[in-house]
Amino acid sequence: MRGGFVACLNGNSRVLDRIVECLRWHRGKPLRDHRDGLEIAAYVDDAEGPIVETQGGRTLLVHGAAPAPLAELQRRERRFAAIEWDGQRLRATRDPIGLAPLFHRAFGGGIWFSTEVQPLAALGSLAPDLEALTGQAAFVPSDARTGWQGIARVLAGSTLEIGPDRRAVSTGYWAPGELIGRYRGSRPEALAEFRERFRTAVARCYEPGSGILVSGGLDSALITRVAASMGRGLPRLVHVHFPDIPETHEQAYAGAVADAAGLPLRLASGDITPWDIGRELAGWGGIPYSWLPYGMEEPALAHLASEGATVALDGHDGDGVLGPGGSVWGALILGGEWRRLAALTRRHGARQLLRGAAVDLVPPYAWLRRLAGRAPSRTYMQVVAGYFTPSFRSRILTGDIDRWAWPPRRWRMRQLRPLVPGSTISFEQKELEAARYGIDMRHPFADRELIEFLISLPPALKDDPKRPKALVLDSVGDLLPASLLQRRKSDYMAVVRRRVDPARCVSVIRDSGVRLAGLDYERLFADVSTRSDAVPLFFLVNLARVHEFARHAAEA
Repeated sequence: MRGGFVACLNGNSRVLDRIVECLRWHRGKPLRDHRDGLEIAAYVDDAEGPIVETQGGRTLLVHGAAPAPLAELQRRERRFAAIEWDGQRLRATRDPIGLAPLFHRAFGGGIWFSTEVQPLAALGSLAPDLEALTGQAAFVPSDARTGWQGIARVLAGSTLEIGPDRRAVSTGYWAPGELIGRYRGSRPEALAEFRERFRTAVARCYEPGSGILVSGGLDSALITRVAASMGRGLPRLVHVHFPDIPETHEQAYAGAVADAAGLPLRLASGDITPWDIGRELAGWGGIPYSWLPYGMEEPALAHLASEGATVALDGHDGDGVLGPGGSVWGALILGGEWRRLAALTRRHGARQLLRGAAVDLVPPYAWLRRLAGRAPSRTYMQVVAGYFTPSFRSRILTGDIDRWAWPPRRWRMRQLRPLVPGSTISFEQKELEAARYGIDMRHPFADRELIEFLISLPPALKDDPKRPKALVLDSVGDLLPASLLQRRKSDYMAVVRRRVDPARCVSVIRDSGVRLAGLDYERLFADVSTRSDAVPLFFLVNLARVHEFARHAAEA
């Protein structure tokens, strides 16, 4: 987003004047305001604010939307962060997907809020939150916690209320689970509605001259085709490539997308330098997000900034909001969707139906695998859980969406997972990442109305167990170049393997002086010494990152 603010209730105004200068990336016209004990220092963007307004004895500070009562913002707006103060209670809230960042901290007798963490950190007296960092490393983050003791985020789709006793209570207002499976139209109607909603989502995000990050995949290709057809200033297309890493080569696909849209494609060289954890953390504003160093985002954003782009569209999480597949055969059988099952069987064959039904409906009993002379299979999270003590292990396994479960339950769990705050935090990360280049990053697939439509679709309309993104392909596949329909997904983990040295990660962990309660260091070090690839690379990256963060935080 453009613009940003720091606000405090019962805080020191001179301290506010000092720490607002620590807003590193969100800039605009300076604004200073004071209303009934709520002090505000902001950098205001003409379009997105923030805007301060007092009505009916209530002061509203709204970023990303026009001022309105919180209930109205929560009902209709797509991207916002807001604070409401009535003289007794302060309420802070964010949009359902968490596209607008908002952090808070109690310090020095006051309550402080900011659109970036740095001003809150500048208040002083900080320490790393080791319990939260352990969860971060284990892929089960405590959603509100940032890794700093005392600095938390207002959760996406929630309202944080602080009463006269200074006790903070967070309550969710967005419940996507209530929408699951409610759509009652036919599949042709769903395909037509998706097409229209997707076009609307792109139009809401697009501004003339916007940049588009074109990966060569389906999601960014569709955004490009729709944006180019709007006739409102041609978009700038950029594709990040790694010439000497063949597993990533998608330039031909990105070029086909650009040709179909009638636009030039600019190339940016991907980053293949050794992973620098400290530089990464500084670029993220001092928060240890869970992400792999693919070496793509910075080159693309730097290129667009050099071209004068101030808005960029990204296909990020098209996969997620469409809902990861899983247990579709079983869900269709148990739901009595015989017509859809017949159509899928004609398309894929009876053998696929029988095999899929067996996988979905019969638990993967370990004794059967041992009887057949095969080792029990383990999911990624089960492997990770083996490095933690029982209390953390149970948390990890509870959140494992890949483990077997009764099909309707597993399908529901997998549909909802991309929409919980622990997953949508990645949008916050990308917002802060782009803001340092003066770019407003927008995500058409994160459009609220599009998501609410997609989550309402039952498996019979939404999924094909053998065709990923079948809904998209059947609805808007005509917009895609033929070559994309045949492409195999590239392996960008090859870049990560080039940039990340597992031995260096182990050294960072070992030498940090930090020990996370719940992590079995003895087993971790033993496994890595036995074989370099014994520990999953993403897990090792996460561990190295949080240890380096904790070391720097403790020193600061």
